[in-house]
Amino acid sequence: MPDDRRFSDEEIENSLRDLGARMEYPTTPDVARTVRRKLDEEAQSPEHRRTLRWPPFLATRWTAVAAALVVICVVALSPTLRTTLSGPFAPGPQAGSEAGSAAKSGSGSSEERYKQEAGVASQAARAPAADQGEAATSCSSPTIEAVPARAAAGAKFRLRGHDFSSGCGRGTPSSGVTILFRQDSKTWRLTTLDADRDLAFEAGLRVPASAEPGLARVQAVLRSGERVEERLVVLR
Repeated sequence: MPDDRRFSDEEIENSLRDLGARMEYPTTPDVARTVRRKLDEEAQSPEHRRTLRWPPFLATRWTAVAAALVVICVVALSPTLRTTLSGPFAPGPQAGSEAGSAAKSGSGSSEERYKQEAGVASQAARAPAADQGEAATSCSSPTIEAVPARAAAGAKFRLRGHDFSSGCGRGTPSSGVTILFRQDSKTWRLTTLDADRDLAFEAGLRVPASAEPGLARVQAVLRSGERVEERLVVLR
């Protein structure tokens, strides 16, 4: 019959300890001591000493190279030595003056040419600007004037208009100009009139009787949709 008995941890540990005490192990070699002895023998050998020596012919060569590098660094960092060594190769004063005069003449000619081109460009730019200024002067915006500028509700006032033209610079009087009286969200249509041959008009109008005391506006609306307005104060 199989043995179903289970061993405890303590029994297993004691059995393993007894088994380890009865087993025979081969002796372990001292590797560290052997390696150290080998290294000491190689360091004391004549061949190893010869490889560590610096060859005499290389010592002289590297000394000369180091000296050359020192001289080059001193020359590169010293302005006085650079000037002394470059003196024989520098151009004479006459050559330098000729080169300077040639450079000045070249720069002067380029500056003069640039100024001439800039002058021509500025004149060309001023010409369209002058034309635009003349066009703006000949095309004046229409204006209106309420006389008096303060009137009570139901009172009369005169409205004068200037520069009312149907086309800028054409000199054709505007026709069908609508005059409106506006206050807050209310609008009254006062009249419709035409400008005379002097591009002006003058009309006698009346403040709407239902207008409230306060600020109002009188507007002149052209057929093109352009609006011109003037303030008018409604008195109590």
